[in-house]
Amino acid sequence: MFEEGRTLVITEKSSKEAFKLEAAPSFNMVATMNPSGDFGKKELSPALRNRMTEIWVESYFNQDSLVQMMKHLPSNSLPMKPSAATDLSLIISKLCEDSLSQITAHTQVATGIFCMITHVMYSMAEKFFALQRKAMSIRDILSVISFVKINHLDHGIIGVADAFRHAVELVVIDGICLGIDVAGADEQNAILRDCTKYLEKIMT
Repeated sequence: MFEEGRTLVITEKSSKEAFKLEAAPSFNMVATMNPSGDFGKKELSPALRNRMTEIWVESYFNQDSLVQMMKHLPSNSLPMKPSAATDLSLIISKLCEDSLSQITAHTQVATGIFCMITHVMYSMAEKFFALQRKAMSIRDILSVISFVKINHLDHGIIGVADAFRHAVELVVIDGICLGIDVAGADEQNAILRDCTKYLEKIMT
């Protein structure tokens, strides 16, 4: 499909003849992948790479404006609100707006997620060696939002504040504590205390 002829020949065992598909004039291919250095990833072959236009997209969690903001933030303090200058904050705000718009406190949920994620990624990673290779992801953010939506908005099991607290405890706190056996018991307990203390600060 990437050649000049833009054709693909498909042969099936159950058929007696091959099918020849030709791409429509408007056909385009868009593909994504994580960097090859990630676990389980390999470089694409030169032949395939030469047939594509590569666009490198920096991680939202490593964006320079976000890094600079966190560098100038006093230790353990809360950002007053997600900075509109960072893609990560805009993404979190939009995801919360899309899923939790019926909750009047959806902006507070977005701020809480932003504060917790950046605290783990920057402040805690500087203090605890075991967390330097632990990365939060968009998947974690989606999991927190989904938990709040299901347990508060969809089924009304608990209030929005309790739903947010449980979501952070399950997704963020439990999540970063998985696979840090390299840390001793003292460091693991310190990580848990730090997370819990910061969560309480967010809740107030």
